Amino acid sequence: MTNRVLLPCVLLLVFAYSVAQTSSIAFDGVEKWKGSLNATDGMSLKSLYSTDPPAKFVAKGQKPTPDISPETDFWQKLVSSGMTGFEASTVEEQDQKGLHLVTLAVSMKMKTADGPRTRYVTEQQAWQQQGDGWRIVVATHSDVVKMPPALKPNPHLYNQNADAKVEIKEAVAEAKKDHRRVILVFGANWCYDCHVLDQAFHQTDVALLLAKNFQVVHVDIGEDGKKNNDVAAECQVPLAKGIPALAILDPDGKLLYAQKNGEWESARSLDPDDVIAFLDKWKP
Repeated sequence: MTNRVLLPCVLLLVFAYSVAQTSSIAFDGVEKWKGSLNATDGMSLKSLYSTDPPAKFVAKGQKPTPDISPETDFWQKLVSSGMTGFEASTVEEQDQKGLHLVTLAVSMKMKTADGPRTRYVTEQQAWQQQGDGWRIVVATHSDVVKMPPALKPNPHLYNQNADAKVEIKEAVAEAKKDHRRVILVFGANWCYDCHVLDQAFHQTDVALLLAKNFQVVHVDIGEDGKKNNDVAAECQVPLAKGIPALAILDPDGKLLYAQKNGEWESARSLDPDDVIAFLDKWKP
């Protein structure tokens, strides 16, 4: 089953660097960090990480280690790969226990066999004022992904009070009027990849394709993953293979497509072009 919504949590590590002093220097760390990624020698990037105490890197699912090289090597490799159009926007920012904590949404153009494509990374940093400047004391990053990360999930994406069977019946009726089809998206508000997929559905080119050809119904499987299992069974969707899970109905309610092997379970690793190709294949 897909992991619940959870970003790498630098906040849990701030205790290790708690300080009593009040910051007196305006925070400019993120701008310097972004600027350092345009440098060619890498020294300006490394200079932004604390050496006393040693900056810590947090790998996914691992304890923090006092070796920041996986962080700096990661970014230097991306720079040397010829990435362009680098952008980093601050999603969250706060001061806590003498540290300045930031979550950054990073996007860039990378070379692929199909030409330049946008790729994404989520970066989290804890900055500490040291002397006359700011240094990173804790950092972590996500993998490079093809889909924009869902950093601010919609807590009401799946209506927990909805009657799925009624909603599906109404969607089929609407689809029949406009000669469209119905996409059922089985998932839950706790499912991170469900939010990633929904975010992809709202990208301009995808949204237009959806609006013209489909009705979308989000079917909630609940906190325990057992809600509406009967609906999933009727649609021949094995929820045990992961969510989000998709099914497609024609305007008469006939099943046209059912996800069988968790094809959509890791939505974050999909390419937006894959979503468009899928919709093009199954549109009326």
